[in-house]
Amino acid sequence: MIEKFKIAIFLVQKKTGRQELRKEDFVRIISFENRWMEPSYVEKFLDLALRMNLLKKSGDSYIAQFSMKEIEVPVDFEINPSDLEIKEEREEDIFKLILERIEKKTGKKRNEIVSEINKMRQKNRYFTIETLAFIYARENSVQIDDLLQEYEKKIWK
Repeated sequence: MIEKFKIAIFLVQKKTGRQELRKEDFVRIISFENRWMEPSYVEKFLDLALRMNLLKKSGDSYIAQFSMKEIEVPVDFEINPSDLEIKEEREEDIFKLILERIEKKTGKKRNEIVSEINKMRQKNRYFTIETLAFIYARENSVQIDDLLQEYEKKIWK
């Protein structure tokens, strides 16, 4: 799901030629030019992209928070409303998001990070893998407060 969002953001940025994007840019390109989804869904797209920290809002502008260098656009790429559905079970998604942020901040490879988290799990077998990932992220000064809040909401439902 995250990759599709990144590609869509990349394409909007590429088409406008600007780093700072407006909601209208997303509506025009996603809805009218590419016909991927109705304009009403673009608001949800932007909200989710903000929650996933793929975009940062500054006034009326949206700024991508990831490197565009690694983006590869499949020939048949499209994003549709079903891509905006949030899974009921978010733990795996949260774990992946934490890993991505740790990778970005530390420069370590994913398998190295998972290996270190698994070592922590051997000593702390009563903690979930997500909890240990949060701890590992904190120990490495990775910003994960938004993900922690989302996870807490899920736990205390």
